[in-house]
Amino acid sequence: PDEGFKPTSGTIERIKFQSTSNVWGYFSVGANGGIHEYADSQFGHLFAKGATREQARKALILALKEIEVRGEIRTTVEYLVELLETKDFIENTIDTAWLDGLIKEKTIKVEMPDHLTVTSAAIFKAFQHVKEQTAAVTESLTKGQVSTSGIPGINSFNTEVAYKDVKYPFHVERLANDIYRLTISGNVIDARVTETAEGALLATFGGETHRIFGMDEPLGLRLVLDGTTILMPSIFDPSELRTDVTGKVVRYLQDNGGEVKAGEPYVEVEAMKMIMPLKASESGKITHNLSPGTVISAGDLLASLELKDPSKVKKIETFEGALDIGGSDLEVDPAEAVGNILAGYTGEPEEAIQK
Repeated sequence: PDEGFKPTSGTIERIKFQSTSNVWGYFSVGANGGIHEYADSQFGHLFAKGATREQARKALILALKEIEVRGEIRTTVEYLVELLETKDFIENTIDTAWLDGLIKEKTIKVEMPDHLTVTSAAIFKAFQHVKEQTAAVTESLTKGQVSTSGIPGINSFNTEVAYKDVKYPFHVERLANDIYRLTISGNVIDARVTETAEGALLATFGGETHRIFGMDEPLGLRLVLDGTTILMPSIFDPSELRTDVTGKVVRYLQDNGGEVKAGEPYVEVEAMKMIMPLKASESGKITHNLSPGTVISAGDLLASLELKDPSKVKKIETFEGALDIGGSDLEVDPAEAVGNILAGYTGEPEEAIQK
């Protein structure tokens, strides 16, 4: 929805949906996560009933809030929930042009607080770092390599999150196997993190518990926070024009070496039987990197730009100030705190003993 309903493609790892007496559905997904050739751009349908239209609407909203689709694709589930809760839909004053108007005006937005999103992304990245570094050290020891140089980096390291043109550099210390301390610009956040059987994280911080799932993609991190999907693009080189869809190059709209302006379409691609123009993010002289007919995947470089005015390129700022995260210390039993310090985690021995 936030990208004009561009089609996405890829495998589906998991669909969690339970039919009820009032809501049922079917999905065109095979056991291996593939979608059969007749599914087109839709791979699932939900139906709701009730004694009244209002009862059916509420039942459908509850079902949409509980459904979980995990994989490489993006869905419109969160957008549909917001759509069903609009005044026009509730009062049934909609017509065939209603949805087109909402999309054009971008009336419906599914958003989460910026600092909650950034902190959750940092927790996900920190957890993944520990998991990957632990596996690397374990593999090294299994091979008979006795170097321990990688161990300190498991419990103390830096991680960075970029969101809405702001860079957030976090320092992470592990206080226990499941407790992470994130520090940024004088802000300190302690989070207790547990991984569920299906791979999601339950993170308790700021007096609340949040469900976090993330997936690294060619263009950045896709974060699912409490059921809401957020795309967090990597900091990119403005002289590189990359595709965010999978499909095929149809044609470039400027000659090789021609001028293109910021916001102007520079190529047409075919995806899911649709021809879509992709727009340049900056102005400059364009150089084609591919030929018409080339099959492309998200993240592929389509063209390069010789920037017309590099000084006007949007700058990425480093975060300074206070994070808008509620304060609430995690409760840790004193004996557990002492045990964590003895196990090699970061902590204050005197403070733990006095408790």
